[in-house]
Amino acid sequence: MTLFRTFTRAGWIITAIGLIALLTLGYCAVTKPARDATKRAEANSTIADGRTGAAQDASVVRDGNDDARDATRTEVEDAQDEVRNQTDPAARDAVARRRLCRLNPGACPD
Repeated sequence: MTLFRTFTRAGWIITAIGLIALLTLGYCAVTKPARDATKRAEANSTIADGRTGAAQDASVVRDGNDDARDATRTEVEDAQDEVRNQTDPAARDAVARRRLCRLNPGACPD
């Protein structure tokens, strides 16, 4: 009973507020590393997702370039075969110009 009489009502309120503040600070000190680790894990996951997406985009671009290169190579080989099959020099020139214009439209006048 003497402990209760030692503090006034204001003293008990101040003590309770101080105890609540200490408990709150202790809780924050204990849980902050876990929250920081969670944030780091989320950031690493976001970075990994970005890298995966970039790799997929690069793969799509690379595949598109490979397809375009293969199509161009096939077109050129077909054009060479067609030009070689022409015996008349004028016909050979006409076929060569036509195939060149199909392969590279900017190389030919309208």
